[in-house]
Amino acid sequence: MALRPTAFLLDVVRPPRQMFYGEVIGTAMQKTIKVRVARPRIHPVVQKPITFHKTFLAHDEHERCVVGDWVRIDSCQKISKRKNFTLGEIVAPASRYTDADGKLHTQRQTGVQEVDKVAKLKESKHLS
Repeated sequence: MALRPTAFLLDVVRPPRQMFYGEVIGTAMQKTIKVRVARPRIHPVVQKPITFHKTFLAHDEHERCVVGDWVRIDSCQKISKRKNFTLGEIVAPASRYTDADGKLHTQRQTGVQEVDKVAKLKESKHLS
């Protein structure tokens, strides 16, 4: 009688049960992000596509996300009352801007330059 190998013995990582893609709309809590997931559906009566939205709380251990990032969240064991997901990856980071004081922003404001443009400007003028 041969023994069958199990996933535990082979160190195979099981993919998450649920996985959603959405936009980060809140980072006010520590190690938690609020993600808005859009689901396009056909309306049952009108038969036109409409978009339904749902917000999920996800665990962001290293607080890497900012408002505007597109992320993948994966299901996990329940962390708190409303937090059942963890941050899988940042699919598309939001534009980040820095002002004259070096403060980081995620929305465009007057007198604020984009981070990549500042780095390019420093390289072109050979500044550190």
